[in-house]
Amino acid sequence: MSRQSLNQSAPVRRQFLIPQIVSRNARDDGRRNGVAAQCAKPRFLNESHVSRFNRCFAGLSRILLIVVAGLVSAVQVMADSDHAVVLLYHHVSDRTPSSTSVSPQQFQRHLEFLHQHEFEVWPLDQIIKRLFDQSLGVPDNVVAITFDDAYESIHDQAWPMLEKYGWTATVFVNTDAVDQGHKPYMNWDQLRELTGAGFALGNHSASHAHLLAHESGETADEWRRRVTEDIRRAERRIFDETGLDTRLLAYPFGEDSIELAGLIDSLGYRGLTQRSGAIGAHTDDRAIPRFPMAQGFDSIERLELAVRARPLPVTRVRYQPPREQGVVENPTALHFKIRPGGWRPSQLAC
Repeated sequence: MSRQSLNQSAPVRRQFLIPQIVSRNARDDGRRNGVAAQCAKPRFLNESHVSRFNRCFAGLSRILLIVVAGLVSAVQVMADSDHAVVLLYHHVSDRTPSSTSVSPQQFQRHLEFLHQHEFEVWPLDQIIKRLFDQSLGVPDNVVAITFDDAYESIHDQAWPMLEKYGWTATVFVNTDAVDQGHKPYMNWDQLRELTGAGFALGNHSASHAHLLAHESGETADEWRRRVTEDIRRAERRIFDETGLDTRLLAYPFGEDSIELAGLIDSLGYRGLTQRSGAIGAHTDDRAIPRFPMAQGFDSIERLELAVRARPLPVTRVRYQPPREQGVVENPTALHFKIRPGGWRPSQLAC
């Protein structure tokens, strides 16, 4: 990691993670004061959905995780009311693929940890409204719980455990699988039970396809029409079956790009990814990060790192080689700018 013009400021209080590399603020060409840094050949944490280095910079640099290890300090480095953490689960089962599963026993331990350490579990849409729409912030130690894919174990296993604490969650539904009765997905009756208990539903597309990918011979306009219809079809099915009009979309496979983010924004959605990081008022609301939890990455230590994370205020990003059509192939360097203050430059590492 080489650094340019890094000025040390107050010691950090906890861990900071860069949740996404391209933020809405980056589109003004980054003409702001801040810290410029270069990262060559980043090293990646082996998250459960990371497969190849070539793909990790696609669009909004999905999966890139840069960790700034912090020292515990009494010095407050940023407003405690300016951040939250979103956790992501899929299956809560010991009979499903480990790469997308947390055992019921471990999920219970996660909830016990949150309760014992006085974390508040808020509905995701409440956090997003307060951070992005109302500029009210949220109290310290606020977490949202989300599930992707609407699997049966959410209804059968996770719901009773959450209910014990009076907590709910948001379930992102890929509606074709539910409509076609595929297992191990919930049916609409089970989803209505959850919404009746206070759960929220989100859009996970109808098809659960790789939305950012263009089909062979497909033009940009044809791609936009196809993906728009996919998202709108899920939107209609969720409304028809539950009466809920959701404005949150979790990208299938966690895959996003500049073009896809722009498309969902034009449809009135906010987007959630599948890469680790905390969220704050400066987070791009088309690329809201979530900490994935799955076997091998679901220890209490990792949970604690996640829920105590803070967002790092990145204001500008540039790649080598430059991005083309939402993707950076075989990146060799990443340049980014961070607003000064509230973090320790000497501990910035790739």
